[in-house]
Amino acid sequence: MPRTVFLSGPAGSGKTTVLRLSYAEKVATWGRTAAVDTDQLFLMVDPQWDLPYDDARTALVLRQCVQLAESFFAADYENVLIAGNSIHDAIDLNAVIPDLLRLGQVFHCSLTPTTEAVLRRTANDPDRSPAHLLDDHRNLRTKRSPWSAPVDNSVLTPLETLQEVAHLVASGEGQIHGLLPTPR
Repeated sequence: MPRTVFLSGPAGSGKTTVLRLSYAEKVATWGRTAAVDTDQLFLMVDPQWDLPYDDARTALVLRQCVQLAESFFAADYENVLIAGNSIHDAIDLNAVIPDLLRLGQVFHCSLTPTTEAVLRRTANDPDRSPAHLLDDHRNLRTKRSPWSAPVDNSVLTPLETLQEVAHLVASGEGQIHGLLPTPR
């Protein structure tokens, strides 16, 4: 059965690096797996990241993810891995979960590296502000949801991270069966 897997985590946690693994590495680990980076979809509208957070833009990006997943599944991909900073909120995800469940199984995993690991990974990136990274890490830690399978990838390579996500999904961790509970 086709699987859509949301992969969230703070900036610098390794989401994009996992998505950029080669086709051969993905196939060997998990079968035919397509990768969708929500950042790339946001960049289509806001290439300089000038705009403030916008619920409507997030909804548009998630709707595009559903359409991409449907296209990949029609082309016989087994897994669609959707990664981004903005896919940790139940309210945002609930708008697309029913459509994704009609396509197959849906899972959610959260990368949870230590702050030290995030700072180490981004140390040579001049576009990454350590203060911003620490704020994002702290912010997402407080929003961690019980319905998401955590993956501490502090010492894992990107391939090992994908292998751990595949293992968790195979064991049913982070599976979403319907709308997610929303905070009151």
